[in-house]
Amino acid sequence: MDPKKIRSAQFNDTYFPIVDGVVQTVHNYAELMNQTGYSCVVTPRPMTEFDDSDKSYEVFRTASLKLPIAEYATPMPRFDNKVKQFLENRNLDIFHAHSPFMEGTFAASYAKKLGIPSVATFHSKYYDDVINITGSKAIAKLVTMKIVRFYKSVDFVWACSAGTADTLRSYGFRGDIAVMDNGTTYEMPADPDAMRKKAETAFKIPADKHIMLFVGHQIWHKNLKLILDTFKLLDDHSDDYRLFLVGNGYDAEAIRKYADEQNFKDGHVNFVGRISDREVLQGLYLSADLLFFPSVYDNSPLVVREAASMGVPSLLTVGSNAAEVVRKDISGFTAEENKVAMFREILRIFGTEGLLEKVSEGARREVAKTWKEIVPQVQERYAEIIEKYNFKHRKEL
Repeated sequence: MDPKKIRSAQFNDTYFPIVDGVVQTVHNYAELMNQTGYSCVVTPRPMTEFDDSDKSYEVFRTASLKLPIAEYATPMPRFDNKVKQFLENRNLDIFHAHSPFMEGTFAASYAKKLGIPSVATFHSKYYDDVINITGSKAIAKLVTMKIVRFYKSVDFVWACSAGTADTLRSYGFRGDIAVMDNGTTYEMPADPDAMRKKAETAFKIPADKHIMLFVGHQIWHKNLKLILDTFKLLDDHSDDYRLFLVGNGYDAEAIRKYADEQNFKDGHVNFVGRISDREVLQGLYLSADLLFFPSVYDNSPLVVREAASMGVPSLLTVGSNAAEVVRKDISGFTAEENKVAMFREILRIFGTEGLLEKVSEGARREVAKTWKEIVPQVQERYAEIIEKYNFKHRKEL
């Protein structure tokens, strides 16, 4: 089978207008595969009206239940006969689930009915998510047991990093797991100086200061408190540092309140909210010196690769899944997960002549893999999966 001609369907429980790393992964898979073969996205109808017509691939919105207490719609694909008809008419070769919940479990069961293989990627630390939402270890354990059953039900399992695979094994999964990296759509623009200056003007970024950037959901378990506590030490130590935080989330109000309580110098800590315009975000990356991303929750954060593509290295927590892609002082920086260690590392980064410039180049060279590089590898792996699946089922006949 020609990998470029494979016909696939991508399943996820959330999609645009919500934007996160998994949504970006699904979008880039579908967009790039659809250029040579066929790929579609199956996802629930959103909480608010959203137009998918600008996509180069088909997006099928399954029935969903809108709950007033939740940010996300609850998918109901099993009760949607139209999605079954849609999938049957597309002559698909493989289903790829990016969530272990409603859309994912539907994909796994319906692939069996159609006689095609299913692959599922483990993206997130769901145990941590449930703990954060419910505060109950008992509920978190029940959810992870259900998640393990899901990954046992599919034909092939992927993870976005080796550390992520270890997380799934820690839940009790004992099957084979293949690692498939994430990528970035960003490439250095033709005129980076113009894009940088535009961002500096829009966000009032001083060109003569050390600019630190965080990009991600405003939720405590991404280590936002550590970021603010570290920056408090920097702010008390010197006037040379500025912090910009991009994103929104269910802890955003509490995080801003905590920041206000630290009495930072005026204009030194800046919450800029969610940025949906990719070029605007690209300009912010170009304006930054360092991505400060000490999260131990994230598995393979796309923002680390995005920043690297703009020549911005990341400061990560040593031993975290996020730090797996960098080599210290070559393509990124790491420090222990406490404010003093992070503070000292930042002083070293900016105080060592030539270090930041050297690591910036290393980040671009080693970390900034693009989706154009990753997706052909995905297609090759799909072809292997389909061949193995067909061989196994021929033997069973």
